[in-house]
Amino acid sequence: MESSLHRSLKERFAAEGNQEVPLEGFRIDAVDPEGCLVEVQSGSLGPLREKLRRLLPVYRMRLIKPVPLERRLVRRARRDGPDLSSRRSPKRGVLVDVFDDLVGLVPLFPDVNLRIDVLAVSIEEIRVPRRRSPYFKVVDRRLIAIEQTRSLQRAFDLWSLLPADCQGQAPFTTHDLARQLNRPLAMAQRVAYCLKGSGAARVVAKKGNLLVYVRGDGLET
Repeated sequence: MESSLHRSLKERFAAEGNQEVPLEGFRIDAVDPEGCLVEVQSGSLGPLREKLRRLLPVYRMRLIKPVPLERRLVRRARRDGPDLSSRRSPKRGVLVDVFDDLVGLVPLFPDVNLRIDVLAVSIEEIRVPRRRSPYFKVVDRRLIAIEQTRSLQRAFDLWSLLPADCQGQAPFTTHDLARQLNRPLAMAQRVAYCLKGSGAARVVAKKGNLLVYVRGDGLET
């Protein structure tokens, strides 16, 4: 079932009447006022890879990728029932979380016909009880606000998703990146994979078992 978050973003970016458009054997979420194909994707971008591979040589495409930074947790007895309680989640997201979902799209990014809009959003998460752990089920997500947008069109744009202290010119390893991001090594490895695969970073040496990276030469790619 389509979430309220997906529907809201689709309506926001579509030209009037241009939603759920059949094209070349695919169904496109929307077409924007400039004629660009719009796909809204809350989860991994990897499942869109075949659609993009087929359509990008001919059409301009815009991927809308929401990243929840703040969640309000709403408890209900059933999906369409009244709100029983509401509280702000103590956990906050950060833009760097999007690298978890970008890894599946690295072989196709950057592309002259592709733009990825990463939206920092606040949402409501509707939960109903269930019998097994974690004893609730998320039945819907609703958009509260779009806090900021980062548009990715060139390889260099990926650096804008990282904190300022990760954007220097000094060589770095994934261990360095994990410390700077205060995230697990596996997350830093996904970030490095995206930077290297897109050309935003390149490998210049090896330190023990670790690759040493620097910013890529083609920053305007």
